[in-house]
Amino acid sequence: MRVDFYSFLPQEAKQQCAALVQGHNVIINVVRERKTKHGDFRVQSNKPVTITLNAMENRYRFLLTFLHEWAHYMVFSQFRLRKKPHGNEWKTAFQKVTAPFFSNDIFPNELLAALKNHMQKPRATFSSDAQLMHVLRQFDPPNNKKCIFELEQEMLFSIDDGRLFRKGAKRRTRFLCTCIKTKKQYLFPPFVEVNPVL
Repeated sequence: MRVDFYSFLPQEAKQQCAALVQGHNVIINVVRERKTKHGDFRVQSNKPVTITLNAMENRYRFLLTFLHEWAHYMVFSQFRLRKKPHGNEWKTAFQKVTAPFFSNDIFPNELLAALKNHMQKPRATFSSDAQLMHVLRQFDPPNNKKCIFELEQEMLFSIDDGRLFRKGAKRRTRFLCTCIKTKKQYLFPPFVEVNPVL
């Protein structure tokens, strides 16, 4: 395990995380931020299980991402690869591994309340839980970006690769947005951060 893993955790959670991983043949890598995911769990033949996590300034998001991936490892250890990635077994494992961290010593009150609510029925991604995402964002470093749901209808915005979009109507849980250059339409989750064009 790479030592830098612990430097991204809340100070009060480091000892518990160390106890959690002790004795397990798991490699934990911390990499530069990836746009499509915060973490992943990988199994390869004749190699240790690998958990890869994005480096994040938000220590609470980093801890929750680690516990999400560790729950995958718990399911793999018990069932190998015979279960759905975010099925009932993973939900139970995620609830079990997260519960010991439910403490005001680790999480601020508002975040702890949102997290406990989320964990009653955990989802495959935090971004589908508006309440949890709203509170988590308060601990992200400040920037000039906004989430899609915060933009006015028809407002223009750009994403990190430079493409320009116009915000459209909400379709169930996502917003249908049109690329200005190609006229193609894309669905954006509400908590994707973008650059508003003012």
